[in-house]
Amino acid sequence: MPGLARKRIAMEVIPEAWYRADADDNPASASLRYRPAILVECSVNFRSLRAGLNHSEERNYTAWLPQGDLAVDWDCPAVEKFDPGRLASSPDPSITFVEGSFHKVPQDFDQYESELVDKLVRNKRLKLFFNPVFGIFSSPGEALEDFMPHVGEAALARVEPELMRLRTRFELQLEQVREAQISRGSSSEDLNTEWFISRKLHFFASENRLADMFSNLAGSVFGSKEVRVENESCKADEWELREDLERLEQEAGKALRTVYDEYLASASEYDVFEIGLQPDNIQVVRRMLLWVPGC
Repeated sequence: MPGLARKRIAMEVIPEAWYRADADDNPASASLRYRPAILVECSVNFRSLRAGLNHSEERNYTAWLPQGDLAVDWDCPAVEKFDPGRLASSPDPSITFVEGSFHKVPQDFDQYESELVDKLVRNKRLKLFFNPVFGIFSSPGEALEDFMPHVGEAALARVEPELMRLRTRFELQLEQVREAQISRGSSSEDLNTEWFISRKLHFFASENRLADMFSNLAGSVFGSKEVRVENESCKADEWELREDLERLEQEAGKALRTVYDEYLASASEYDVFEIGLQPDNIQVVRRMLLWVPGC
């Protein structure tokens, strides 16, 4: 037989539901008793013109039904992880009811609902990640590690024109060095196959290094090594060429590091953007008396 808890609650227009016991978590049903709680199902709508967001979520909130004139405590949920699939329309006949002074009327539930809405307006926030440089917001529920690559793409798009300008600039300088060498070689008495092969190899290596530097922005900083002239015997004009190529590559690396610093500063920046609720953003779908089994 149901105990005093059920008998002392006025049930006019307040629907009831019974929460099914979890056989894995609870002891045998013979030792369980139903305790009354409040269940409020509602839709909360987060809106922000700045974030361009209009996002709705369905939420379920539970709290223990207070005895006598005690206040409801929405900070203490009756069910920690509420599962709508465990709602039943009738009680388990093997579970009894807890006794207590739980006499309530619909006006009490109006008050409980109003207190829940006030609590949500004061405390409930939807948190998004926000990059102030590009004005990019994360999606609701998007993790930071999933959001930051979008910021990185925007940052890369921002520096790409400068990368293209730098690449054109240093490719032109390399071609000017090449033309100067050809002009110098045309008047040299040492104009032979060995001369051309040696310089062609130097230019080919330098072109490849520059291409590698510009092929990947991060790689240009972390992957490239400082250019060094090897200590080996060579002719004076060949040594001069290698120094010219080394200086050009070092200037390119320095310019790329400046661009990368700008990229990194904008690609790694984020803030937490919070969106609150207004009372009219909370729509109560239904409320009910919920019987929760426990020891």
